[in-house]
Amino acid sequence: MFFDPRPVDTHVARDAVSWQPARRASARRRAADDFLTLPDVSRGVAARPSMKWPHDPEVAKLVATHFGSGVLKACDVAQYAGAGDAMAQALFGWIRRQCGTLRRLTFRPVLLDVAAVQEQILYQDNHSEFEVTSPLYLGIETVEDHVYMIGERAALLNLAHPRLLATALILINRASFRTLVMRTPDDFLSLFAQWHWDGDPWCTDEEAIDVLKDRFGEDPEEFQHYLPSVVREELCTDSMMIGRFDMRRHQWRPFPALGIEALRRLRWIQTGWIRDLCTELERLTLLLTNAGRRSLFDWAFRPEMVYAATSIAAGDGSYVGDALDTHYEYFNSGGDGSCFHGFIALAASPDDIRRQYADLSLGFSILQQVDRVISLITRDPETSR
Repeated sequence: MFFDPRPVDTHVARDAVSWQPARRASARRRAADDFLTLPDVSRGVAARPSMKWPHDPEVAKLVATHFGSGVLKACDVAQYAGAGDAMAQALFGWIRRQCGTLRRLTFRPVLLDVAAVQEQILYQDNHSEFEVTSPLYLGIETVEDHVYMIGERAALLNLAHPRLLATALILINRASFRTLVMRTPDDFLSLFAQWHWDGDPWCTDEEAIDVLKDRFGEDPEEFQHYLPSVVREELCTDSMMIGRFDMRRHQWRPFPALGIEALRRLRWIQTGWIRDLCTELERLTLLLTNAGRRSLFDWAFRPEMVYAATSIAAGDGSYVGDALDTHYEYFNSGGDGSCFHGFIALAASPDDIRRQYADLSLGFSILQQVDRVISLITRDPETSR
């Protein structure tokens, strides 16, 4: 894809790539044409050529401390090819156990050194704000968008309780702020408003007409299908709204979600997948309560993200495609988009390492729980499940 030269079939978190230093092997002290040549030896001698990155004492020390902290397992290292490679195998094995099998979320961990991070953020406007605090960084990336539809399940959820669907989306939104970028229907509405209504998702038809006329001309036939009263019904209905921006106080005001007691009462009178959803929402609420308001992925740097770990749309209408196409076109023109959600500096001291893995474990547990919730409220347009 444009934003990632690697094959797109490596996007699943379980198939994580290994150690990725940005440094290249030095060409000094040898002829330019002797790369990958072997000495003339007897055919009876078994030859197995291999390449290893130069030993970095700082990286080796950090990796040894991480293994010594008792979190990573040496049995996850199938074949040793250097400290960075061993760290990648063990870390990705640990992440794989934390996440389990995911059906709706797509992301991949990548281990990078400082030079590799700097290469990834080179075209970000705020790249100068990156401060080196560790020789190794855990990056988490998503290399393409997957959109899942709520569709007809919205009516069944609203019939069970008028705030049940909104509660699920509110909790997913809270999880997004603490972990990885995830889109909900209100995000699609905001994307559409950014390009068609001067950035105001709550504007009236009259207010939007002035902006639309500048773009499409005076003929109502050219812009009436872009009016808020038409678009909101497809992108984000009232039952899917999770909050509102207070223009007077210039702050986001989230709507309240159903509490644990309300979810339990609702579960007692429901059956099937809606009953299961109430159970999963209760578990997600408890996990988010344990997380507090902090970001569980302590990002050292966050670039402009192109793709989300998951995208939840109200339906499969054309406005969803319009919003995403415009979003992609913007980054395609600017060239400053990134597939990475961010980069986490690996801790150095044993206490900080254990604390960091505890936060990461809680973060991945939340993502696993979010995946269960999304699987219940959406269907996959490609498999109809």
